[in-house]
Amino acid sequence: MKTLFVWDFHGTLEKDNVLACQILTNQALRAFNVNKQLDLDETTVLYGLSWIDFFKYAYPEGDLRLWRKMKDKAVEIQARECIVEKYIKQMDHADEVLAKTKKAGHSNIILSNTQSRLIKGFVEMVNLDKYIDDYIAVDLHNFTREGKDVSREKIGALKKYIKDNKFNKIVKIGDRDSDILVGKALNGTTYYLRTKYNKNHKVETDPDYIINDLREILRELR
Repeated sequence: MKTLFVWDFHGTLEKDNVLACQILTNQALRAFNVNKQLDLDETTVLYGLSWIDFFKYAYPEGDLRLWRKMKDKAVEIQARECIVEKYIKQMDHADEVLAKTKKAGHSNIILSNTQSRLIKGFVEMVNLDKYIDDYIAVDLHNFTREGKDVSREKIGALKKYIKDNKFNKIVKIGDRDSDILVGKALNGTTYYLRTKYNKNHKVETDPDYIINDLREILRELR
């Protein structure tokens, strides 16, 4: 009996990258003489969306061309100052849980909104790559996600992956309603992770489990 554990990365297997995202966004806004600065609550709500959406929120009078320039500036600042590396960390107990699921003979994959080459880099930063069997990337970071059904795109990508591989069970873990929708669409067991960053978010998707500790997922190995 082989289980496929489908993990979100940002906010689920890592923590505190949202702080780096806030800093980079605000530095890019200042570079374009925009007075608006995102606070942590605003950044947390936007986290997981396209970076274009961050700049659209902060400077709605702009256009896609300008928001892309702002995104490129944030990427430039990151390349120069390595802000992400200063903040991003493993989520508590992520190493233990991934190690145990892999040792039990199951598969761990990451399903992310981030480009494949970039998500692999993030995973390597927190030293979890040795546990990850594959990556599925649904990259929309050059566009606003307004009006886009990101869950639908993720479902399609995951269905294709599952069709090409054989698993007895699907377990989906994430920190957003969109993660839960993906799991439910594939008749998987769903886990919604509560953290200090999403503790005030209203859960509207009826996950099988709402957890505060990744180790609760180890019930799947019993």
